[in-house]
Amino acid sequence: MLILSLALGAVFISTMTVMNQVLMNQVDDDLRSSGATIAQQTFSAMSGTDVQVVPSPYYIYVRNELASDWQFMSPSMQERYGRPLDVSPVFDEEPGNSITIPGTIEHSTWRIMYLNTVSEQFPAVAIAYPLATMEQTKAQMMLILFIIATCIVALGAIVSYFMVQHSLKPLRIIEQTTRKISQGDLSQRVPTESLGIEVGHLAGSINIMLGQIEASMQARQRSEEQMRRFVSDASHELRTPLASVRGYAELYRIGGIPNDKIEQAMGRIESEARRMGGLVEDLLQLARLDESRPLNMTSADLVDIAEGAVLDFHARAPEYPAKVTGLHGEEPSPAIARIDKDKISQVISNLLSNVRQHTPQGTTVEVAVGVEQMNSVTGTVDMAVIEVRDHGPGIRTEDQAKAFERFFRSDTSRSRASGGSGLGLAIVSSIAAAHSGSANISETPGGGTTVSLNFPIPRDPQPAGSVPSTQVTTQRSARVPYTFTRRRR
Repeated sequence: MLILSLALGAVFISTMTVMNQVLMNQVDDDLRSSGATIAQQTFSAMSGTDVQVVPSPYYIYVRNELASDWQFMSPSMQERYGRPLDVSPVFDEEPGNSITIPGTIEHSTWRIMYLNTVSEQFPAVAIAYPLATMEQTKAQMMLILFIIATCIVALGAIVSYFMVQHSLKPLRIIEQTTRKISQGDLSQRVPTESLGIEVGHLAGSINIMLGQIEASMQARQRSEEQMRRFVSDASHELRTPLASVRGYAELYRIGGIPNDKIEQAMGRIESEARRMGGLVEDLLQLARLDESRPLNMTSADLVDIAEGAVLDFHARAPEYPAKVTGLHGEEPSPAIARIDKDKISQVISNLLSNVRQHTPQGTTVEVAVGVEQMNSVTGTVDMAVIEVRDHGPGIRTEDQAKAFERFFRSDTSRSRASGGSGLGLAIVSSIAAAHSGSANISETPGGGTTVSLNFPIPRDPQPAGSVPSTQVTTQRSARVPYTFTRRRR
């Protein structure tokens, strides 16, 4: 509106300036033509005995060298327009040049010029014309232009108001949506239909941002719920051994334990303390893995690590037949990868311990090791795969997705009485994730449970032991997702 008003004001000023110049030029032309003719007729009439008064709005002033100067003007016109107040300034100009002088009527002006004659008695004649008509024309024109400009500005105001209201409607929709979101409804999205190109792009960007915010809030909520559940489960797990230790200690303090039962009570205290210590160690290890602490990474052969873990398992549980094989039952071939040897050994040992705790004696166990190619978002990647397969009762399908949750137990056979705290598979999953890999659980063909770990290995792995240990920090946010396709014989 400001620009429109300034533009119309500039047009108004320039129009009036040009119009004033045009009208003034017309008056000057009339003075040179019609005024000069009337002045000549008046001057000629002065040689006769009778002087005819000029019946026109022109004012004639004749210089007389022998007597007073003569002035001629129609009485009716003089009554209407008055006459020039002082004509002497015109004689200071060049002949034929026009100037504007004031009139006898207030605010009136006249246009005047003078012409030389050949008469010695009357050497000059001045002709003046009233500018009242021109001023009236200019006033009317100004009024017309002002009315037109006012109408244009008013129309522009109305049109611009509706245009702005229409153009801001999509932004009001965005405002309403964001207000609902600020009230806690993160599921709201900005509709992108009929918003135009620019606002539509803005709405799309806002929707992407809202999706990320909603996902982050949901992840945070899940994390908080998991943390509360974790603390609750940890407290529950620690409460029982602590209660046992405190109970036996109080009985001993008050003398409630017979002398022949003291050794048994101390054994129970020691057993519960050992169990509580193991649980605390597991919790501490999970906390360290969650903090993404540096791993002692080195090049190692997974087959050697698996064979060492199986030998240890034979020493602990000779009643469980266990062996190391390839992924498809063949003889294992070397699988070199950059790993933390202690962590991977712990993973295999934990899985073998689970087999011992949750399957009957004599259950066959296989530790399959190998390298397979898998598809990822960045292309084909070589993945090291470790599978611990048992042929026991297995785990229910509906419990497989929850098996890696902390303190999860599928049934009474995996209860506290069997020695399990529900943290073994959680530690396995965390160690796999620390190696930028993943852990999965599935059913063994023919019955049983298979827990598999897979993590990427370099294209040109270095021989085992050729690279010294280095401290490598793994960040969970930098892990690459892999699509794992299992091939069975």
